[in-house]
Amino acid sequence: MSGGGGGIIIIHNSIKTLTDPQVHGQLPSKMCSWLDPILARNPASWTDCDKVCVAHAYTWALCNLP
Repeated sequence: MSGGGGGIIIIHNSIKTLTDPQVHGQLPSKMCSWLDPILARNPASWTDCDKVCVAHAYTWALCNLP
């Protein structure tokens, strides 16, 4: 796998989607309790675990929201 900048695009789109009031308002409250502190930080400081958590929330939204 290359070290290209695709991750930056994915992270940007994940943040934009998960902070959208229509999406964020439908996320389970337990999910928001661990997701919100991650989204509040600069993505450059995210750990691999943070990225997995954001990916989980993004996938949940894709699979469960209309």
